[in-house]
Amino acid sequence: MPQNLSLDPVTLPMPLRFGEEPQTEFVNDLDALRVELVDSPTAEQMRHVAYRYVKATWADSPEETDPMNATQKELCETLEDVMQFRALPAGMEAMSFTFLIGGIDLQTVTHLIRHRAGTFAAQCTGDRWQSHSRVLAPAAVQNTPEIYDRWKDHIEAGKKLYADMIDTRQISIMDARTILPRAIETFYYARFNLKDLIGFIRQRCDKQIQPAADNLMAAKMALEVCKVIPEAAASIGTRTLTGPAMHYVRNMRTGTGTNLYWPDADTDAHIEYHPNDTIYQAERDDVNGTNPPADESGENSKFRQHWNNLLAQISDIELEYKDRMGR
Repeated sequence: MPQNLSLDPVTLPMPLRFGEEPQTEFVNDLDALRVELVDSPTAEQMRHVAYRYVKATWADSPEETDPMNATQKELCETLEDVMQFRALPAGMEAMSFTFLIGGIDLQTVTHLIRHRAGTFAAQCTGDRWQSHSRVLAPAAVQNTPEIYDRWKDHIEAGKKLYADMIDTRQISIMDARTILPRAIETFYYARFNLKDLIGFIRQRCDKQIQPAADNLMAAKMALEVCKVIPEAAASIGTRTLTGPAMHYVRNMRTGTGTNLYWPDADTDAHIEYHPNDTIYQAERDDVNGTNPPADESGENSKFRQHWNNLLAQISDIELEYKDRMGR
């Protein structure tokens, strides 16, 4: 069909930013991380599903699986059994959780989406300008002034080239975006059933081989789930989050493991090792730039501040639930 100038142009869903100079705000990657539970079943729905799935095994009729015939304590304990794999875990596959995961860079995206059991929706980069997107900086980079200045110069040069390529109107956004750094901020929606979500959290809370952003993402997701169903704390609560990194323990001395750092306090007692078994002769918290501020060393690092805050919130939920259950 030929062009028809009498037609009204379509209103495009994104603003056109031809000719705009890039603007960049640099923010700490851990401060920027945002995890929100945007959709899930209610606690009552999950307890009822768990009860029906578990009791169906021995019931003579469907009526015997009716959760209305159970006490609240029985419903809670049944859901606990399901989540700890002491009972048929299939009921967890009927419970779905959808999260908004924002303030992440493209490296974190790769860690999120390679957990293939989830369903994801991404913020687009192919027809949406990123010239004004925020950039996420690791604390170790921010704590190394001479490197951080060069790092920011590199980011701004890349974004300027990105905008200049688009402004030629002969290089598409899809091609121009290849120059952008992985530190550009983005967001995803992620949906998991409860069974797969537990697996994701347990994998990503490993502080020995997973990045700090992954650890905090896992802890934030665990907190959101525990707010809805405190029974989840038995599977993804403080005991799980502070437990030893067993994959690291099993593989550190094989020559095929991810040996970046010495084991931290949660893992150290479970492994014997040579100090040169790792790439860095230090714990991860101590690899924090050449000039960290006094309050960003060891237990006061930015990661530990966020991590300890999340653990404290989950611990409060655990204590309240135990008290309610009379334990």
